[in-house]
Amino acid sequence: MGNPATDDLDGINRVQKYADGTLVRVFVMRTTRDGYPSGWAYKLHYGATRPTAETLNDGTIRRYDNSHEDTKGHELHVAPDPEPEIIDFPGMVPLWERFWSEIPKDQFDLE
Repeated sequence: MGNPATDDLDGINRVQKYADGTLVRVFVMRTTRDGYPSGWAYKLHYGATRPTAETLNDGTIRRYDNSHEDTKGHELHVAPDPEPEIIDFPGMVPLWERFWSEIPKDQFDLE
């Protein structure tokens, strides 16, 4: 798939499980809620279906999210470090592309 357009990402809510015991869960939505100054609510999650010693307690291997954007900003969670890194938000399309380039799974077809 080519590079997605911003409108292609709005409204995505998908989970894909893999035979190796991992999953990708993506949620992306435009929003005007005050808690999301960027105009987006998102979680881009790659993890294990069951937590292991190599994951965070919720199975996370790598996750970008802005669940607490108004107070903490945009976060990158990388196992095994329980403390997230605060990142600069590059825009939804660049972040989507970065996420897929950093995990060993093929990007979802958005059509």
